[in-house]
Amino acid sequence: MNQTIVNLTLPIVTDKIDDILATYPLYEYRQVFAVPELRQKLTAYVLARLPVVYVTMASSAAGGLESTGHGYASDQQDDINQLIHQGIDALLGRPKTWRHHHGAELVEAEPIPSSWFG
Repeated sequence: MNQTIVNLTLPIVTDKIDDILATYPLYEYRQVFAVPELRQKLTAYVLARLPVVYVTMASSAAGGLESTGHGYASDQQDDINQLIHQGIDALLGRPKTWRHHHGAELVEAEPIPSSWFG
């Protein structure tokens, strides 16, 4: 039986990007990231900041593999969500508007006065 190596990270990230963009408050974001080049940049942004999860399985089973999200723990999945929001902000040229709060929830960042001006 032939074994093949399967990357679980890519399908998990693409599914989460789809889920987040579907619930994003502004329709314009969905239109912007419907452009394949920007969607790929967002995916690359997130993948570059994550540990990759691989499994080996029979070649015949690898073709029917669906993303289940079971490759990462729940706190890592929260990190993926946060990275997607950060990637959206970075690609749109906006300052970082999301950060982790003490729990797993995302909250809007508060403006911080600069100490450069005394």
